[in-house]
Amino acid sequence: MSNRRIIRYGAAALSAVIAAIYYLIGLGVLHVVEPRPGEPSLLFFGLPAGSAFLLGSLLLVLFDRRALWILGALLQVLVVLGYFAVAASRTPSFEAWGITLRLIQIPLFVALVYLVVRAPRTDRMPQANRRHGMTNARRQP
Repeated sequence: MSNRRIIRYGAAALSAVIAAIYYLIGLGVLHVVEPRPGEPSLLFFGLPAGSAFLLGSLLLVLFDRRALWILGALLQVLVVLGYFAVAASRTPSFEAWGITLRLIQIPLFVALVYLVVRAPRTDRMPQANRRHGMTNARRQP
């Protein structure tokens, strides 16, 4: 198995763990904040967040694409920034599961950045052309 595939699958596993934690938060199994009257249930937060990370996990397993890794890394940054942006309005501002999720996101982000920066580029030529020895260069008449 290639190093790139191992890192992709590792990142997918991390994303799946994050998804599971978000699902458990949404279902009320894990408690993160004190509920306020009139606020929507954490189900409306946990299920979409968990589904987004589960989708990311599936995409990492199914597709070997640099654009996907870039998008994933950018989304990790947005999730972390969003967490800290809303922390001040919550009680408690920071809780164990939120910090745990951020800690799991660190190696996920590192894996995605590694894939973007260090993973070898794949040949973009269609498979049939490679089998016949054709290159991306124009053929001479």
